[in-house]
Amino acid sequence: MALILIGIFAIVIGLLILAFSKSAKIEGGGVFFVGPFPIIFGSSERIVYVVLAVTLIIMLIYLFIILFSWR
Repeated sequence: MALILIGIFAIVIGLLILAFSKSAKIEGGGVFFVGPFPIIFGSSERIVYVVLAVTLIIMLIYLFIILFSWR
């Protein structure tokens, strides 16, 4: 429950900062999996690379947790 509240708080703070900034360039991206294959999308090439890096880091952390939790 605490993580949900932290996530909502982060979104609200981000929206407030965006609303009160003079010049805002909004970029976004995401990833979803179809089976074992990630499909990565973004509004610019830079964002696609950022999403790719974050996805690889999360996948490695997940693999590390799975492999070492079975011992």
